[in-house]
Amino acid sequence: MKNTMIKTKICKGDKVVIIKGEGSNLIDAETKKPQLCTVIKVDRVKGSVELDVPKHKKRGEKATPVRGVEQWKTARYNQKTGEAGGLKIMKRPIHVSNVRVMEKAPPKEHGVKA
Repeated sequence: MKNTMIKTKICKGDKVVIIKGEGSNLIDAETKKPQLCTVIKVDRVKGSVELDVPKHKKRGEKATPVRGVEQWKTARYNQKTGEAGGLKIMKRPIHVSNVRVMEKAPPKEHGVKA
């Protein structure tokens, strides 16, 4: 089977809303509208996107993953880097057809260094 690319207009940096699946019930507390998420990564071979959801965490509360967009992942202690083990929050990809673009990212100029 060939690795065919999925044609999509979603790009990195776009603001999207989840329209299907577990994450579709994300609602912004202030505006009472669906919450906008920022696209971190687009995988055109698998047809999936990874999203960054803004979190409103109160002081002293433990961070919890956003259902449908993030998940808990167990990590083991790494002796080489000294990184501690335990539970970590990992991003979970969502299929391209389950998101709708609300705001496009500004176009980038190629070859120009700032």
